[in-house]
Amino acid sequence: MAYGEGADPRTATLKTGTTVSGPGLLLTNDSTNNTLDLTAANEIAIGVSAGDSTRDVDGTLQTAAGATVSYYPLGGVLMVQSEASQTYTTGLLVYAQASGLCGTTSSSRKLIGVYVGTGETTSGSAGDMIPVMTAGAATA
Repeated sequence: MAYGEGADPRTATLKTGTTVSGPGLLLTNDSTNNTLDLTAANEIAIGVSAGDSTRDVDGTLQTAAGATVSYYPLGGVLMVQSEASQTYTTGLLVYAQASGLCGTTSSSRKLIGVYVGTGETTSGSAGDMIPVMTAGAATA
C-alpha cells in the first residue's frame, strides 16, 4: 500500500515554533492563528503529516513564522506514528495523543479511527507507524 493512497497531500502553514519530523504525525487546526499544530491529547486531528516540515538553508527544521508542512486529510487508511508500548489488535479504536502521536488511551481523547493492521502488534518505541482507518475520526 502506498502511503496516503488515493489522496493528494495538502500544504498548510504551521504555527510558529512548531516543527514536524517525518510522516505520520497527527495535525490539528490552531484556530487562533489559522495554522496547523501537532495534536494535543484532547484535540481533533484533521490530517496526518506527509513528511518533514520546511527546513532553513542549513537543513534545520524551520521554527519561524511561515514554515509549512504537507499532510493527508483524514478519511482513508493512513499510517500514523504511535506512542511507545501500545498494543493494537485488529478493530481496536485509536485516539489522538500528545505531540501528534496516536495511542489506545481513550479518556478525554478524540477518536482518529480503527486499527486495521494484521493481528496484534505492540509499538516498541514512539514513532512506530501503524495503519489506521481514519474515516470514522471525531469531528467534535
